[in-house]
Formats: sequence, C-alpha cells, structure tokens
Amino acid sequence: MIVAAALSFVACNSDDIKDDAMYTFTGETAASFCQHTPELSRFYEMLVATGDESLLGIYGHFTLFPPTNTAIDAWLSERGQRWEDLTIEDMQKVVYSSTIRTGAQEFLTTDFVGNATSLLSMQDRTIQISFVTNDKGQREILVNSIARIVSADNEVHNGVVHIVDHVIEPSEATFLQRLCQQPSLSIFARAFAASGFNDQMSDLYDPNYTGPAGFDSEDPSQGHYEHCKLGWTVFAETDEVLHQAGLIVTDSDTLSAVERFAEKWYGTEALGRYTDERNPLHRFVAYHILNRQMNTGSMVYTGFACAPTYRSKAYEYYETMLPYRMIEVKAGPEINRQRNGHSVHLDNEASNMETMNGYIHVLRDLLVYDEDIMTSDVMHKRIRFDFYAVPPQLTNNHIRWNWDYLSNAHAFPQDFCGDYFKYNTGSTLTLWASDGWTNYQSDEMLIAGPMYDFTLRMLPVPPGNYEIRLGYRAENWRGIAQLFIDGQIAGIPVDLTIGYNGAENDPRIGYVHDEDTSDDGIENDKMMRNHGYMKAPTSMYTGQEGGKSLRDMSACLRIIIGQYLFQSYGPHYFRAKNMDDKGGGRQFHADYIEYIPVDLIRDEDRE
Repeated sequence: MIVAAALSFVACNSDDIKDDAMYTFTGETAASFCQHTPELSRFYEMLVATGDESLLGIYGHFTLFPPTNTAIDAWLSERGQRWEDLTIEDMQKVVYSSTIRTGAQEFLTTDFVGNATSLLSMQDRTIQISFVTNDKGQREILVNSIARIVSADNEVHNGVVHIVDHVIEPSEATFLQRLCQQPSLSIFARAFAASGFNDQMSDLYDPNYTGPAGFDSEDPSQGHYEHCKLGWTVFAETDEVLHQAGLIVTDSDTLSAVERFAEKWYGTEALGRYTDERNPLHRFVAYHILNRQMNTGSMVYTGFACAPTYRSKAYEYYETMLPYRMIEVKAGPEINRQRNGHSVHLDNEASNMETMNGYIHVLRDLLVYDEDIMTSDVMHKRIRFDFYAVPPQLTNNHIRWNWDYLSNAHAFPQDFCGDYFKYNTGSTLTLWASDGWTNYQSDEMLIAGPMYDFTLRMLPVPPGNYEIRLGYRAENWRGIAQLFIDGQIAGIPVDLTIGYNGAENDPRIGYVHDEDTSDDGIENDKMMRNHGYMKAPTSMYTGQEGGKSLRDMSACLRIIIGQYLFQSYGPHYFRAKNMDDKGGGRQFHADYIEYIPVDLIRDEDRE
C-alpha cells in the first residue's frame, strides 16, 4: 500500500514531497485518528469541547486538515491568548475551518490539481490548495498559502486526514485592509480606497436576498439557499508596474496623478470625483474587479470535458465592475492575450491573497480597457461561454464546477441569480453535471415544465455584428422552444429532438462524420450551416465511446440562432419559452452559447 501511495504522489507531480508526508492507512475514523495521534492532542480536545468528536466519528466523506500542537501554540501566541482563554466559538471556528464534508468524496492529494484548488469548508469559507517548491527543491502542498501539509493522505473509515503545520483560519480582512498590508501595492491601494469600492464590497451575503418562502434546509432537492453569498476578485498592479507604464506620482498628488494617467483610456468626465462611475480613476479601478471570488486555479476550466490537446489554450470571459466591459482569462492564467502574444500576466507566488470575501491577485503588467485593442483584437473573436459562467452567484456559492453538489441534481430559487438568470413558476430547473456525459465543462441546466420560460443575461460583448449560436445535445426527451434575443423572436421554434438518434440519419441536419468525407468534412460543414446547424467543437471531449471529441458525436450540435447588430455596450438577453404540446416533462438543454463576429465566420477554426 505504501508503494501504491508513492506512485499516487508521482501521478500528481508531487514526488518531491518528503518521506514523512507519505501515505498511511489506519482503521480509524477521523475523530479517533486525532485522538490516537499525540501531535494532534490539542485539536482533539477542541473536537471534544465542541461536540464535533461525534460528528467526525460518523460515516461520511470528510477531508480534515488538523493543525499540530505546535501550530496551535503558535496561533495562540500570535493572538496573545492562552489555551484557557479559548471559547467554544473559537474552537468551533478552528474545527470547521479545518474540515470539508461532502456527500460523495473525500480529497486525497491526487485530487489537488493545477496551481490552486478551491474547496469549501464547514465554516462556509474557501480552503485553497496550492503547490510550492521549498529551498531544498522539494515540492510541498500548502493550504491557504500558509499551512504546509506535513503528513498527507492518512485514510480513515470516513475520509482522509492531512496534518498541517499552521492553524487554518479564514481571513477577516477587507480588500482595503489587505491591500494596505502590501507595501508594493501602495498606489493601487490609494486609488481603490478613493474609488469607494471597498464600501460596496464589505458584505458577506446579499442583503436583498431573503431565501425562498417555505424553505426546507433538510430537503436536498432545494439546495442550501437561506443566504446568497457575495464575493469579489481584485487584480492589482505593483507600484513598479505602474511606474514602468508611465505613471508619474509623488506622495502629495497620488490620486490626481492616477486620474491623469487613466484619462488616456477612460475619458475626462467627473474629474476629482473619484467615487463617480464616470471618473477615469474610478473606471480604472473598476476594470480590475470581478463580482465573483476566484483564486488562480478556479478561473479557467481545464477538466475532463476539455480535450487534452486544448487545455493549455482554454479560456473564460468575465464581466468586470466597469459596466459591460469584459476580460478574457486564458489558462496560465493570463489576461487579455493579443494576437501579437502580449498579455497581462499574474504573479502567481504573490497572488491568491485571501480577504473575508474574495481574493487579490498581483499583476506583472498594466491592465486597462484599451478600446482599440479590445474591440479589434482581444474581443474580436469567437466568444463561447457556459450557462453557469454568467451568474456570479453560482461561483460565489460554490455551485459552478462543484461536481459533488451538481451530481445530486439540485436547483436554485427563482430570484437567486437576480437579472443574470430568471425562470418563471411554470419552470422546473435541474442543475446537473457528469464527466460521463457530453457537456461543455461537464455541466448543464435542464429546464422543463408545461409553461417553462427562462431568460439568461448573456455576456456583454463590444458593439458589432455577431452570429449567435446555442450548443446542446439532441435527445428524445428534449422539447420544442421558441428562442428570443433581446426580446425579439428568433426565427421559428427549435426542436431539440431532431438528430437524437444520430444526426447523420436526419436530412434536416445533414451530418456526415469527417472520416466519411474526402475533404475532412469541409463541404459538409457548409451544407450543415445551410440547414442552420453546426457540429460541436473539437475542443470539447467525452469519455463515451472510448473517448472522443464532441465533433465526432453526431447528437452534439450547435443551432445557429441568427445574426445581430449590437450598436452600443449593454446587456443582451437569451430567452427560451416552451412551445411543446407533448407534456411538461420534455426538457430544454441549456449548455453553452457562442458569439462570433460575422466577418470571422469564413475562416473560423473547429476548436
């Protein structure tokens, strides 16, 4: 078993972790493991005092990060406290901040992937896993950037225990407090303070959301929606980066200097009024903020449903707090990559600074919304986005990319996502995900009901002439829906059953597998477009039929909704309404949507 464990560390590229952190197996529960491990006696006392010994002794899937006695003593010293001073509330916070409980799995080190992995603790706060190399060249695993795992993968009957050398304690700092703690970010910190965003970003939960009437927290089909968590991500340039970009500033006129610097991209309205959203300093700061909290490992999907050859090129688009202006994030991560190769890079070692409701990431390059570059280069391309990618609520409440949650087929209340996603009382919404299916990023929304009617606020692309498409998988349990773009009917109702038994057998689609053509499917692509369809992209992958691209799955299709001219920046809406007379059980498959500038269609790639 020890040999097998060593091989598992090789598989996760962590074979440099020291021998004393290798895998062990015990016949214990998580609670009894702590009881019988001398270096965890303090933590076990916390379990007993809080009553959580019984919790961690029951059957389940727990991932536990208990701190050693030495770590707890150091934590007490930092707080100026003695062991006897700790309250039950203090202990409960430590225990819950160290514990992950899911319904389906516990997390071994082989489940920690990428630069950073985000998990949700029982304290309802993020536990962030990252890999670093120490001064001896050994690979180490850190929890929340500070707690080193000193003994990993101790499997117990109800989970796994990873012993750490620091107490895991969620940050209570605001964004402004955290920025002000970093001397290298002093200029951005002053601009952020003056912009007024810190006051807007102080809440943990949406004060305008009260939860659904008659909510039953014991009913798993309803999810857990008593509250709606808020969160943000802030990107910040160091003083050095700003100086190199041409910012000239002295201590006496920092704000006016930043304002003058920002005028180049953000105009000259409302000068001196830094909290006014028209002000150039305010707009400069706004473009650095996303209304969802993400560490560097949770910005771009590179999981199983992403074709292996495409993972290094994967991307996501997010709207910033500068209204209707987006950033593009590519795997790395890097921001706003131009055709000439220039992009804005993150300093991964300095990033992932946790606040009470989000993260701060440090930039190595200047981040601005340059109108010419963004509209003619960075955003002038096919833009594909998952339905789950739009509402920030699905990220902030640990729903998006949470397979443990989504595999249990949950839903969210009608008003949970505000204007981003709305559905009527005649709709039944099901959230679902599986790596065994054929979805973009593995997840999907299913909307059914005899009177279903839902609206998604799409991503706000720059002004231009776009073709819009809907990606889905045809099945005989799908239905017929009328589509709308920005409130206007989009053609005739679409029948999502067409092609369910193989689009190659349906002349309304005309699908032919690439290998059955003499030109690798080029002419067939043109013919399908004439019918209003496209094959799925090659960048999407499924394990079905031995593993293949979705382009080779004839039931996986894109419907061409139509071409639309957007003359200004603003929100755009996709709506679907049931037109099926065969009963309320048939579904609409909400998977992904694409924009593409019309002038790029002729030379579009297959990814």
